Amino acid sequence: MFEKFKNYLFKSYHRPSAKILHIFVLFKSIFYNKKTILFSEKMFLLKDPPNSTIYLNFLGRIMYITINIITIIFLNRFYNNNTFIDNGEDSKKNTLLIKKGNDDSVWPAQSLNFLEQKKIEVDKDFLHDLNNSYNYSIELTSTKKNYEDSEWWKTCRDEYKKEFLENGNLNLTALENFRSKTKTNSAIISDLSYLKSSQKRIDKIKSLSLVNLYHKISDYIDLEVLRKASESFVGKNICLNYRNQRLSHSILRHSYFCSQISKFTELKTDEHNIIADIGGGYGGLARLLKYTFKKSTIIIFEIPEACILATYFLKRNFPSAKIGQAIDFKNPSSFEKESIKKFDFIILPQPKIENISDDSIDLIINTISMGEMTNETQKYYLKNIERVTKNYFYSVNRPKERVEKFNAQGFYNWNFEKKWDVKLYNFSYTYHIEFLGKKSNY
Repeated sequence: MFEKFKNYLFKSYHRPSAKILHIFVLFKSIFYNKKTILFSEKMFLLKDPPNSTIYLNFLGRIMYITINIITIIFLNRFYNNNTFIDNGEDSKKNTLLIKKGNDDSVWPAQSLNFLEQKKIEVDKDFLHDLNNSYNYSIELTSTKKNYEDSEWWKTCRDEYKKEFLENGNLNLTALENFRSKTKTNSAIISDLSYLKSSQKRIDKIKSLSLVNLYHKISDYIDLEVLRKASESFVGKNICLNYRNQRLSHSILRHSYFCSQISKFTELKTDEHNIIADIGGGYGGLARLLKYTFKKSTIIIFEIPEACILATYFLKRNFPSAKIGQAIDFKNPSSFEKESIKKFDFIILPQPKIENISDDSIDLIINTISMGEMTNETQKYYLKNIERVTKNYFYSVNRPKERVEKFNAQGFYNWNFEKKWDVKLYNFSYTYHIEFLGKKSNY
């Protein structure tokens, strides 16, 4: 009898401690969102799930932030020792591949930084071609009069030139650190300077906004994409390392875009699609799209200075990738569809969109940047978008005009000439109209 009672108390499934744990887990579940799966095959026997499978709701995020603020103020560290701010360097702490799983991250490691090849040097021939492509792009854009940069973007371009060019040649040191030390009005880079130090309490507290967004966005994003979301080390930006993922506002935003594209288009990940990103910045979204649509060609249309950043960034992330630059596409015949498909990435200045054949792009993307263009430039791009798109156009842009800074019309003012079947229409968490349309045959 005593042995049976002892077994019940300490060994049986329904021992009192297991019931107490069940109640405790039920209480904790108040703080979880709907993406957290919590059930048991046995009645009244819930177990505490690992942290890597938990996604927090509003109450959970408030609790997490509160606990961590207290810990940071008094101990200058995060509540969880596996959460930390890394300095953007290839340090032992944030790059060491774990040899076994743990409760704080997905096993085996899923985040993209684990796929990144470390200590890749860009060869001199590539840099020479990059410099020549820039000079050719400047020459080409200076002859085009059907669009022009807004005054704000003229300022940003001057800042880029000052930072990344030295007597007309590329400043390699500046490129190597372009996501950590660069000062510019452009959000392409300034967003990546959100955190300054791995030791200061204020930066640790600021970084909690990234955890908040990570869990908030989990309600809307494909978790497969979210688990992989992790900043590259290229450019040496400072990030919050959470669940073995290097988080920034940019990586989470790009992950959301990538997830929406995957969910609401019929593009196959194992097929060779041609995807174009207008205003693709340094290539952050292109990087995620390439990991998702591995066989596809990703084209970026950008100002010449941003083309430098994107080409460098993507080459460092995909050292074996074939990257086409402006000098590779001087001849209009090089834009034939089969020629384009020979490249993994193609980085081009704005006017080259005119050489793209009609109905040859499977998906064309513009996120936020068309709202920063002049009205004439918007019209120029929209005309070409409607011409070159075969299937989908994904836009995340402000709904109404903003004249005081950009002299730019909003999405509501765009004069669509083609017919589009609306597949997705939301007010995004970035305060923009999120639109995904499929070109109609009618």
